[in-house]
Amino acid sequence: MSAAQSQPLPLPIEYVYRGFKLNPEAIAATDDRETINYRELQLRSEALAAALTELATEPSRVALCAQNHIDHLVGFLAILLAGHCWVPINPKNGAQLNRQLLQKSQPRLVLVDTESEATLADYPAQRLYLRQSGAGSSQELSAPYRDKEFSPARVKQDDIFGIKFTGGTTGEPKGVMQSHRNVAAVVENMQALFEFNNSDGNLAVAPLTHGGSHYILPLLAVGGRQVLLPQPDTDLIRQAFRDRGATVSFMPPTLIYKIMDCGEEAKSDFANLRHLTYSAAPMPPERISQAIDFFGPKLSTVYGQTEAPMTITAMTASDMSQAQLQSSVGKACLYSEIATVDQNGKHLSAGETGEIISRGDIVMAGYFEEAEKTADTIKDDWLYTGDLGYIDDKGYLFLQGRAKELIISGGFNVYPAEVENILSEIPGINEAAVFSVADDYWGERVEAAICVDDSFVLNDGDLSQQLKAELGAVKTPKSFHRLAQLPRNPVGKVVKREVKALIYPGTYSNT
Repeated sequence: MSAAQSQPLPLPIEYVYRGFKLNPEAIAATDDRETINYRELQLRSEALAAALTELATEPSRVALCAQNHIDHLVGFLAILLAGHCWVPINPKNGAQLNRQLLQKSQPRLVLVDTESEATLADYPAQRLYLRQSGAGSSQELSAPYRDKEFSPARVKQDDIFGIKFTGGTTGEPKGVMQSHRNVAAVVENMQALFEFNNSDGNLAVAPLTHGGSHYILPLLAVGGRQVLLPQPDTDLIRQAFRDRGATVSFMPPTLIYKIMDCGEEAKSDFANLRHLTYSAAPMPPERISQAIDFFGPKLSTVYGQTEAPMTITAMTASDMSQAQLQSSVGKACLYSEIATVDQNGKHLSAGETGEIISRGDIVMAGYFEEAEKTADTIKDDWLYTGDLGYIDDKGYLFLQGRAKELIISGGFNVYPAEVENILSEIPGINEAAVFSVADDYWGERVEAAICVDDSFVLNDGDLSQQLKAELGAVKTPKSFHRLAQLPRNPVGKVVKREVKALIYPGTYSNT
């Protein structure tokens, strides 16, 4: 255990109140409708927290499904101040997946905006509507508590801060229980890496239900601002860095590529950029070089999982500028430790490829109501990530692939079985195999092989639209390939490397 890990960590709520007290008149957040200062953010967050406490007097699970905006930020902080457990539900998911997540987590309350409500399907919990006035809105419910004295809930470091869902190779989502200790460790890791200050503005363009949430508390703690965008529009991103105080941001590689496609004239918009961090998908070294040329030596990366959020390792901008390190995801962060092991759990030496394992204060408390899966994943305090890689003699981690079938496309996790299950429900599709194809833009592109009979009548466009309604655009395959049958091994399991080899002869035969 490192010296840092031996020191007590603050509670996440302490970062919030540190920010509230620094300069109440400073801008705290701005979105497409309004700009508010820290005083107003505190008033709104505490009032809604008081209302949530009245609705659920005991610590409860509260789901939050919304676009990026100030009401989303207020809802997130209110759940924390009330001592409830945050359950983020990504509105970019399809209704089918979100129905599963809600059924598994059974939240007592749901905070939602009208743009996202359709993705909640028919889950019956009480809903509070964000960005609205009138009956049933968070604004109406919290109004009686505004300007009233408020005391935040008392929690302990090992209490559960939130349940964030990930999946497995079966497509079955797992609820990752992140403790207050985990969240504080991420904040400390990020501050040690990026040295945020009160002049910084976080451009929250990645969903706050996704990796973007990890930038809220570090920026609040130093009195910085949140610049909240509902959609990843390149014109709005350029304007945010040029005119609205944005200086740092976390983006998937695909969005970084879109910005660079704006051309040379866009470079000047990023004069105030201090840190641009990519994650959630690999970026080829040639693309890294292009990004450094475009933005300057300000590109960094982080590697983490939902089970060890955001900061297992990180690569600083100065290291990223070194060509020999651009294939790395950096060194272990302040509150994490890494190693690699073979199939028997034996620790490997520098340069040897094996499964990446991690331990430290960022490692999850476990999977929600799944003790057996927790025990399979955390062994002797080490988190077994399912990712493959090696650590060089200087401590830099290089990813080599994934032991699991997880596809990361455009920064989002796609689990093949989830897509296959939906495909198999469509009349005329007898079998389906979903796989990834390397792609310079998406990192990995989702594609599907399908076996159909005469009753199948959809063209590819209609099939794509049907899947998007259930799964969302990211998880919908970019291409569909018709095969007479799927290749199997002697025990009857579909062999996906052979599926890919049939479709792309000579390209994937050895993968």
